[in-house]
Amino acid sequence: MHAKFTVAAAALLLTVAHASAIELKVLVPAQYSPASGFIPGSVVHKDLYAKFEAQNPDIKLNYEVLDTGPQGLQKILTQATTNSLPDAAIVDGQWIARLVQAKALQPLDQLWPASDRADFHPAVVEAVSIDGKPYAIMFQTGMRGLLYRPSVLAAQGEKEFPKTFDDFLKLASKLKDKKVVAELVPAKATDEPSTMHMLSIFWGLGGKLVDEHGAPVFFTEENGKALARVYEMYRDLVAKGAMRAEVTTMDEAALRPFFYGHEVFAMGGSSSNVKQIWSEQPDTVNDLAVAAYPMPGSGKPVTILGGFTYAITARDPKKVEAAWKFVSFMTAPAQMGAINEALGQLPVRTSVWSTNGFFSTNPMMVSYKAMYDGPMQTRPVAPIYTTISSAISSQLPGVIAGTLSPSDAVNRARDAVMVEFKRQQSR
Repeated sequence: MHAKFTVAAAALLLTVAHASAIELKVLVPAQYSPASGFIPGSVVHKDLYAKFEAQNPDIKLNYEVLDTGPQGLQKILTQATTNSLPDAAIVDGQWIARLVQAKALQPLDQLWPASDRADFHPAVVEAVSIDGKPYAIMFQTGMRGLLYRPSVLAAQGEKEFPKTFDDFLKLASKLKDKKVVAELVPAKATDEPSTMHMLSIFWGLGGKLVDEHGAPVFFTEENGKALARVYEMYRDLVAKGAMRAEVTTMDEAALRPFFYGHEVFAMGGSSSNVKQIWSEQPDTVNDLAVAAYPMPGSGKPVTILGGFTYAITARDPKKVEAAWKFVSFMTAPAQMGAINEALGQLPVRTSVWSTNGFFSTNPMMVSYKAMYDGPMQTRPVAPIYTTISSAISSQLPGVIAGTLSPSDAVNRARDAVMVEFKRQQSR
């Protein structure tokens, strides 16, 4: 009788505990959730979600898939105005300033220990901070570069990837004779990766997007000349047959079939996609490398640091506390390292780079680490950045088609951005 009572009591307590558990609503992009279409990503997130709930029986996770494009940003902005925000979210780093402006994110300065922040690259903390306060924790970075097969490069009698734009055009001419396109980079209008690939060159030419107050300056004097030069490079690549004009309809994923089919030598890609490329095209496992963008003259490209982040959107103190438990769990070294390795995305914690064998010894990852340790810059933490990004990439189709001059493209981007900037300033 006593044993039966004990079992029954335990079952009752479990039922009561489950009923009183805090339901934590989380918005997450599919690729960073159990719903990921990439099996290793799905498995690692299912395991980590289950582990978190086992360690925190008073918290029940309820996740919803969030679009990673403008629709996702607008969804959270709308929720902020209607008091229907979730409790936590994974947001693109470029959204942070806009979401803080809308009072959608909670500052983490009183939650995130300084000792833990010290394990991150300083630029990573800077990229999520406004007025000295961090509003999110970046858990990966997708560094952009040109992915290529070393075997193809060697077949052209070349020992290293061209470092200057002129040398790249010479290689492109040799490849063209063999019916191979030298390069494909995404140039789709309003596509953030399209802008990210451009920024590495723009920054390398000394360009600035915004001033110290967050006001747009990408079109002024030397900045405008630098952006026009980037547009010129894209135009010249297509005009010389080194890149196909169809890139104006392509995102990064659309480039891969041409690369797999040996129709293109190098493609603009993210480090985040390396493992997927290896999975889809196994012969690239030992025949894939990354290079920085060839620059005009003696210029040096600047690697762009950007990534997805965990943020807290709850307003109720109890939900904030529960959300922090989830965010701190998912971004702890062990969990972050597991996610980074499963997806092949670059870590932003020093400890993961140094202790995880995949990142410390894999040749491809070692190459990315060299770029990570070199000249690097984050997208500006300014509310107007998302508009700047969209406006800059929107001019690419006209420039590549020859219907819009590079200087006019800069002016059009300026006009589109300043309308929105004035609107934001008037609020």
